[in-house]
Amino acid sequence: MILVYDGSGSEEEMLRELMVPTGMEFKLLKKLSVRVLEEASPTTLIYFVDGEMPSEDEKLFLTERREFLLILMYRSVPEVNERIKYSSELVPVDPDNIDETRDRLRKALSSHTVRKLRTINDTTIYLAKNGLYPGNTYFTNPDNTGLFTSMLISKHIDRDRSLVVSRFNLRMEMPEILNDRNFIWVTDSIGAQRNRPVNITFIVDTIIKRINEGSTYLIFIDIFDLMIVYHSFYDVARSFELIKSAAMEKEVYLILVLGEESMDHIQFGQITRYCYEWSPRKINELER
Repeated sequence: MILVYDGSGSEEEMLRELMVPTGMEFKLLKKLSVRVLEEASPTTLIYFVDGEMPSEDEKLFLTERREFLLILMYRSVPEVNERIKYSSELVPVDPDNIDETRDRLRKALSSHTVRKLRTINDTTIYLAKNGLYPGNTYFTNPDNTGLFTSMLISKHIDRDRSLVVSRFNLRMEMPEILNDRNFIWVTDSIGAQRNRPVNITFIVDTIIKRINEGSTYLIFIDIFDLMIVYHSFYDVARSFELIKSAAMEKEVYLILVLGEESMDHIQFGQITRYCYEWSPRKINELER
């Protein structure tokens, strides 16, 4: 069930005009409350906000658990708490082009990035503010490795439940944030606490085990370029697909470092299928 609420009190006609052609069942609300949400058990709530959201409505959306997708529609960018902003789909309304607005709404309804964000806390909002949502796989350029590791230097990240897999000994370079519990070193050099790239099955099984045990929720893997030196592209791609499937099922954040120059464009398209690009310019902190 889709619930539609006009927080401005003056846009019901426009909202009805938007929704009717979609053919989806919806209900226009006259009042919004905890009781209404509990009784309706919506899959999606479309909320039109004009300016600042009323405090009583904000409280409804600031609970730690949200079982529905929240879509905020607006004519001008609303002033809302960032916990609401980054846990919602945002749909600007073009009053002169209702068809374009409806297309934006369709995309928001069919998106599965924000929809998977059920738990609302400092960690999930910090990650969302930096472009990451649970249960999704992201690919990024090798140049962004430093940005990711700098993101771990935050009180909002549980580093013991994070996992970095790299061909570089980042544990030695960043002992404050990486240790035996959250770092896997893949290298062709011989020695203790090292994983040889030829042992692809063992490496993949170790990562998947961590995912299935629930001992990790944020994974960063930077070993692709090394693995294809020892294995065929398709062997490595299949192994990555196993990790991606486990991460999606357990709603883990997964980031894969993939250098586009290390494969042809067809292979790059294959391995990044069902992935989102993560290319932040900087790491954003939460508001105080």
